[in-house]
Amino acid sequence: MKKLILPAVFALLYIAFIVLYAVLILTSASPLLWKALIGGLILVTAPVMVYVFIQRYREFKEEEKDDLSKY
Repeated sequence: MKKLILPAVFALLYIAFIVLYAVLILTSASPLLWKALIGGLILVTAPVMVYVFIQRYREFKEEEKDDLSKY
């Protein structure tokens, strides 16, 4: 379970950074179309990071089961 701490911290930091960056872009003084495109594309990466983290968590669980079956 200790192996999972670093990916969790990285995922949380990445999501926080992406959301903050998207908010900064959405509040900038640029045309609405650019804000929607750039902010939308950036915000789409946050759920992808959550999905990748869940996949990684499942991999760690499978490794634990495999390790226990070896002994």
